[in-house]
Amino acid sequence: MNLHYSFGLTSLLAGLSFAVGIAVLPFANAGAGGGAEEEVATDKPYTVDCEQKDENGQAVCLTDKDTYVGWRTYHATCHVCHGQDAVGSSFAPSLVERLRVIDKPRFEDVVKNGMKGQMGVMPGWGENPNVKGFIDELYVYLQARSDGALKPGRPQWKK
Repeated sequence: MNLHYSFGLTSLLAGLSFAVGIAVLPFANAGAGGGAEEEVATDKPYTVDCEQKDENGQAVCLTDKDTYVGWRTYHATCHVCHGQDAVGSSFAPSLVERLRVIDKPRFEDVVKNGMKGQMGVMPGWGENPNVKGFIDELYVYLQARSDGALKPGRPQWKK
């Protein structure tokens, strides 16, 4: 019983620390100017088209292979802690939000080696055969979600 309570308190404190960090970080680059956003928007590692309908008339997002493989990798492993569609949970942060403040090398480092620090709970996945060969694809999927280009739900691979 005490283990459960300790884990819940630790998770709550880690979540609050993360939320405060997310709230403060956008202001660090406040004077950087807006032109960089337009340049970055044209150089995305994914192709996503969410204006399509399936055979039943339901909206569907069509993606490139890497984004789809990233979605499959994420939902096979990462969603257990980080929640469906990468929106976070009570004990792991939203990766949709997190990718807005970290770069790809930092993402790769955390996925491979785990997160040591305030949260201290994310294991390294660098030796897991279901993850280690798909880190680039995982990043592409999460970047598309973070940018708002890919809506929640299962995308379809446009072959």
